[in-house]
Formats: sequence, structure tokens, C-alpha cells
Amino acid sequence: MSIKKSILKNGIASAIQKVIKVLEQLFLIPFFINYWGAAYYGEWLTLTIIPSFLAFSEFGFGSATANTFLLKYATGDKQGAADVAKTGVRIMTYLVLGAILLSILIVFTLYKFDVFNKSIIPSNQAVFAVVILLVSKIIGFYQQIFEAYFRAARKASLSINFTTFISGANIIGGLLVLIAGGKVIQFAIVSLSVSVILYPIYILIAERVLGLNKEVKGNYDKTLVKQLVHVGFGYFLAPIWQAIYYQGTTFVVRIVLGPIAVTVFNTARTLIRSSSQAFSMLLNATYPDFQFELAAGRKENATKIFIVTLGLNIAMAVVFIIAIGFFGETLYHLWTNKALTVPFDVWLVFMASVLFYALWYTFSFIFEAINKPYTYTLASLICAIISVFISWILCTHIGLIGAAIGNLCFDMLMCFILLPLGATILNKNVFSMIKDSMFSLKNLLINRIKIHSVL
Repeated sequence: MSIKKSILKNGIASAIQKVIKVLEQLFLIPFFINYWGAAYYGEWLTLTIIPSFLAFSEFGFGSATANTFLLKYATGDKQGAADVAKTGVRIMTYLVLGAILLSILIVFTLYKFDVFNKSIIPSNQAVFAVVILLVSKIIGFYQQIFEAYFRAARKASLSINFTTFISGANIIGGLLVLIAGGKVIQFAIVSLSVSVILYPIYILIAERVLGLNKEVKGNYDKTLVKQLVHVGFGYFLAPIWQAIYYQGTTFVVRIVLGPIAVTVFNTARTLIRSSSQAFSMLLNATYPDFQFELAAGRKENATKIFIVTLGLNIAMAVVFIIAIGFFGETLYHLWTNKALTVPFDVWLVFMASVLFYALWYTFSFIFEAINKPYTYTLASLICAIISVFISWILCTHIGLIGAAIGNLCFDMLMCFILLPLGATILNKNVFSMIKDSMFSLKNLLINRIKIHSVL
């Protein structure tokens, strides 16, 4: 299959996936507010901080295994790839079991110290729901490893379609729970049921698509464990900084401004960050081929793919900013049924962050593609801590806009660090890459206009 056809198939699958992902993030929120109330939902958002932190106990091992597997397979080392997969799956199984036991122990320790008693949600229900949600997330660890099978077979679209199906099942299940009057326990049980049923099916399909086990037999290699753990910890920093950035800001707003402010801030940020689904959609379409070409030593092809991706993401960011500027507040009021209102200055700060986010988010995939996560994740961790600190200081003095400014500072700092580092890997200059991306976008538009004029 040609690169263009592969990217097209991945693009179509990613477009469908992101529509479902946006629905997963946005669609249920009005139902949460309607059926649970803003305060109850705000407390649930606060409780999910715990799974967000504790469900990262695989230490990035899945991402490390997947990328190491793909890089070996792309260079023709099928035996090495099989050994990585065998070793990775065995260690992942140990980590999954250990993570479940550790998570349960930590949650019940918090329960004994009455941490959950301050919540609107009854403490026994909160503990049970959090434990179930943790197990659901931990089961999904295996998906990261076997996604690499689809990418190695140049059939990433099939993986995307299946994970879209999983997201759709979660949306439908969650909606049915809310309509039926269910609360946090029932909502968590549905999430667990989807994971237990669908992820094993995903794994079986991945093995059949690649067929590597029919060519070579993988062996457990103890020497690989140290390498995978080292790289894995670099990826482990990614969920850590995300938890600090997203959940840390949520916690700051909850402590300083209260549960209603949490709901206002998170819903506004969710709407603005929905732009990430458009950026991610394009990256999901191009990343498998970008990584494969880079791993195979065809850097020129990889750079061309990246330049086009960058130009399209910049264009989408500009379009999104304009759309939110004109229709954002109206859409938000319709979405929340006018139950919540976001201050205008908070809107402006959130909108300003979109372009910065598009830039650093696109460049971050360069480091993952070459399986060197530390450069990206360490920078993200530091910037996340700085961002939360700024949010806390400003929230206490100027209210909700302080948290928004903290988020903007994060995106600006990430651009300052990641763009020059990513450009160096591709032997390019940042400004020349942005310039080339604009030219590539211009050429795409001209060619499209020519095609339409002929038709």
C-alpha cells in the first residue's frame, strides 16, 4: 500500500474516531449536569483525579514496548520484534496485577483516613466507584502494546476503527446509566464491562493482522527488561505531567473557588481543548507512516509528511480560533443549557492558547517516533508544575481567569522548548519548517482549486 493511500485510510478512520471522541468528551456533560447536578458532577470530576494518578502504574511500559517493537520490525529485525513483544506482554501482566492490588490498597487507605468524607458523594460509593474505574483503566494498558502490531502491518486504520468502537460503547453505556438514574457506581461498572469484553478481542485481531507469531517465535529476554523499563519511565512521565496539569489545576480551582467553579472551568477548557481532537485526528492519520519512514531511515520522506501535517494543524488552529470567537459562547450556553456562564476574559485567554497548543503538540510526536520520550516528557513535567503554581497564585488574587492564564503559560513554555529541539532532529530550522508548512498548505489548496475547476 502506498503512503498516500495508507494516510488516507488512517485519516478517514481518525476522522470518525475523533467525532466519537468529541462526543465522549462533550456529549455526556449536559446529561451529567441534568441528571446529577453541577455540584455532584463537580465532585465526581474531583474524584477522578485519583484514577488519573494511580492508573499510570504501568510506568510507560506499553508505549516503550510498542515503539521499540515497531522500530525493530521496520528495520527487518522480526526476531528482535517478537522478543520485545513476548517480554513486554509478560512484564505488562505483572504490572497490571500489581497495579490493581496497589491501587486498591491506596484507595482504601485514603478511605480509612476519611479523605472521601468531605465529598457530596457518599464515601462508600465514592471508594467503590473509584476502584472499579481504576481496574477498567488498568486493563486498557495492553492496548498500547498491540497497537504497534497494526502499525507494523501498515493497517493502523483497523486499530483506530476498533478503538472508536470501544469509545462508542462507553458513550452509549454511560448515557443509558444516566437516563436510568444510575450514579457513580453504575457508571464505573459499565466502563469496566466494556474493557473486559472488548480489549481481549482487540488483542486477538492484532495478532492475526500481523501474523508475526507464524513466522518467528518470540522469547522472553531478560536483557530487554532494563531497556524497556528505562524508556518506559520516560513515557511514564507523560501521564504524570498530564495529571499534574489537568487534575492539578482542577484541584486548585476546587480548593480556591469551589465545586461550581470546577465545573465551569473544566467544561470551558474541555470545549476549547476539543480542538486537540482535530489536531490528533491528523496526527493519527500521518504518524504511523511518519514513524515507519523515520525508522526505516527514509528521513526525507518522513520530513515531508511532518511538514504537511504541521501546516494543516496550524490552519485548523486558526479556523478553530475564529469559530470559537464567533460562536463559542452561544455553543457553550446551548451545550450546558444555560446552567453555566464563562467570563468573557476567560474565553479570550483560552482562545489564545489554541495556536501555541497546535504547534507544540505536533512537534511532540517527533520524540515519540524515535522512541526518545525524555526530552518531551521532562519538559512537560516542569512546565506543568510551573503552570499549576501560576494558576494557584493567580486564582487566589483574580479568580477563574488566573487558572486560564496558568494554562496559557504552559502552552507558551512548551513551544519555546519543543519546537527547536524537534526541528533539530529532522535537520531543520524551526522558522523554515513553519514557512515550508505554509507553502505546503498553499500548494494543497491550489491543487484542490484546480481539481474543482476542472470538474
